[in-house]
Amino acid sequence: MKRWFNSAFPAFLARDSDSYGFAIALSLILHITLFLVLIVNWNAESSMRISPPMPISAALVSLPKVVEKPTATKKPVQSQAEKKRKEETKRQAEAKKKAEAKRKAEQQKKEQERQKALALKREAEKKREELRRKEEAARERQEQERHRQEKERKRKEKEALERALAAEQEALKEAQQLEHDQLEQAKYAALIKSLTSQNWNRPPSARNNMVTEVRISLSPFGDVQDITMVKSSGNDEFDRSVIQAIRRAEPFTELKDLDRRIFNQYFRRITFRFRPEDLVK
Repeated sequence: MKRWFNSAFPAFLARDSDSYGFAIALSLILHITLFLVLIVNWNAESSMRISPPMPISAALVSLPKVVEKPTATKKPVQSQAEKKRKEETKRQAEAKKKAEAKRKAEQQKKEQERQKALALKREAEKKREELRRKEEAARERQEQERHRQEKERKRKEKEALERALAAEQEALKEAQQLEHDQLEQAKYAALIKSLTSQNWNRPPSARNNMVTEVRISLSPFGDVQDITMVKSSGNDEFDRSVIQAIRRAEPFTELKDLDRRIFNQYFRRITFRFRPEDLVK
């Protein structure tokens, strides 16, 4: 039909192949056809014979309700421009959707990078904090070690001072004890020598400047246990007179009052030197 219409109305359709010409022409054809059909039916009805009415019996009959199906509406024919517009709209929507998706992806990527940078920053801060705590702990240990060393140094200095003071006191005590012991030794040695001189009889051959040296072994009670001639004067009479004087002077009972330590150190064995001028006649 379209081909026929195009051949029948070439001038009308030549205006614009993309216009609404075809739709208008089709509408005209449909109207003409309908008009022809109405004319034919009108003629047929006018020629029909009218028969007399016949009685009819009627009865009420309930018919099933028929649900009318909605007739499908014809979609209007879209023009090329409308299609292009819709395609352009669709393309723009897709482009906008892609741009939005791209923007969201970029935002997500930026957010991920920001979170990553934030995580790295937190990790760096954590490491710096840990390093700071380690440095503080190291400084604290060093400070504690310094205090310990200072305390140890002071303790050692105090101990050294105490030892020095103790040593000084001990030395002083020893010096005092030595002085006391020497005084005691000199006192009891002089006593023994004095008692010996009181019991000495000068021999006729004794001369001044003669020296005889004897070692006496004593008991704590002052008894003479042994007499040894260490050095002779060269005069037997003088040497014998010294030994006899010691024998006559014993026991030296005063030694019982002497401290045993001093006795063992000085009087267990004691050496005397005798001169005639030192002895009493």
